[in-house]
Amino acid sequence: MISGETTPGTVVDGVHRLPSNGIKIIVIGAGVGGLGAALECWRKGCEVVVLERAEKLSPLGDYFTITPSALTTLKDYPSMHADYHKCIYDCSVHVYSPSGVPIYSTYPEWRRAGAHAAYDVTVSFLKRRPVYAQMQLDQLERLGVSVQFGRKVVSVCERGDQVIVTTASGETFIGDLCIGANGIGSSIDGFDTGPEVAVQDSGYAVARVAFPASTLKPDSPAATLMKNIDVQPEFRTYVADDVHLILFLTRDWVAWCFTHADDGETAESWGNLKDPDAIIPLIERSSDNWDPAVLDFVRQTPNRVVDWKLRWRDGTEQWTSDSGRLLRLGDAAHAFFPTAGNGAVQALEDGVSLAECMRIGGKENAGWATKVHNQLRFQRVSVLQQTGFLNREELHHVDVAAIEENPKEVTVGFFKIGRWVWNHDPEAYARDNYAACLAHLQEGEPFSNTNLPPGHIYVPWSLASETARMKAGVKSSLKQNGDWSA
Repeated sequence: MISGETTPGTVVDGVHRLPSNGIKIIVIGAGVGGLGAALECWRKGCEVVVLERAEKLSPLGDYFTITPSALTTLKDYPSMHADYHKCIYDCSVHVYSPSGVPIYSTYPEWRRAGAHAAYDVTVSFLKRRPVYAQMQLDQLERLGVSVQFGRKVVSVCERGDQVIVTTASGETFIGDLCIGANGIGSSIDGFDTGPEVAVQDSGYAVARVAFPASTLKPDSPAATLMKNIDVQPEFRTYVADDVHLILFLTRDWVAWCFTHADDGETAESWGNLKDPDAIIPLIERSSDNWDPAVLDFVRQTPNRVVDWKLRWRDGTEQWTSDSGRLLRLGDAAHAFFPTAGNGAVQALEDGVSLAECMRIGGKENAGWATKVHNQLRFQRVSVLQQTGFLNREELHHVDVAAIEENPKEVTVGFFKIGRWVWNHDPEAYARDNYAACLAHLQEGEPFSNTNLPPGHIYVPWSLASETARMKAGVKSSLKQNGDWSA
């Protein structure tokens, strides 16, 4: 049941759905963000169809972080809630030197705090991307929501209060709103949501892969890293000169993720595959004292590795068309670096926020509803995008001596997130702030977002400003701007 909403509806697979609001939504893209938006919009009474260009759900991707703010409505899907809890990675979190000397150990902030926004969820620090997407797809199928694969959208046209979507095969779909959840750098004729944003190289890349733990040889050096895994999964980060290497260790699956300077042989593509041995020299270049077990772990990778070029698109405040009938969501609206640890989380928050705004706005005000959603979300997302730069900087320039002297004050990378991030409820926030935000957009009434660190003063930024700061040797003050405590 939706908090604060008592209107009768129907129940399908245990999911309480509000009465139809007459809003027809076309979602382009069957990634985690698109599927999440489809679920939430259906639950709020919208008619939804999802169009995906691929012939089936993509098996690509390894792990992503899913923090509590992305899980606040999981309770509303009993079957999916049960599916989620079939595999929980309750990780301990560690920082190591290249040689394997422990520097710092902890648990995720929400676990240490003992409470969080998704109060009925045992939060899994990481989830396998394809498994999470399949969980969403299974739920959509149980609800009878149409997810159509092999449908490449080639054009979108706004005509009055309708949106006409055309596929490569000539099929047309007509709706009140079209959500572009088709990923980074996506471009569809007619999908005009403001000025195009220039694509810029960040100078870095990330090699990443996941594989079954059973492929590691039992008596090998790599196997020694797994000795405590039966007790608890581990999220390890090895920090060295201008690189960091993450190992994710569980009983069933393992993964590694190596962020390094771009060597000119990377690409922004899941198809840019390399042999694991090609990554070893990049790792060894950063330190002459790597733990042999870590190098062996990388060498034993049974499949090829994606070496993804990290390209940047400065955040834009406008995610909608002028009419509000077109909306970008997730990576299509706001790309994240992996070091932010928030890309999937914010895509899922988007879907929850949007659906609640559509419920409140209704069919007659659908265009305004998307604009309110955009206004409520932009600054929060922008601040979290910026953490990707700060976290990488901290991971690549760790002051080991300072951490050893005062481990309780550590602020390395992912490990200082802030209660404002993971204790946020995007559904409640949209419900509580919709009217004031709409008055701000329509009549110029004062409005300030509060889904930021308490006391935070938002400062616009860009890749150029962050690059200039780092080149000048100026330390970021982002996490001193407002209350980032746990």
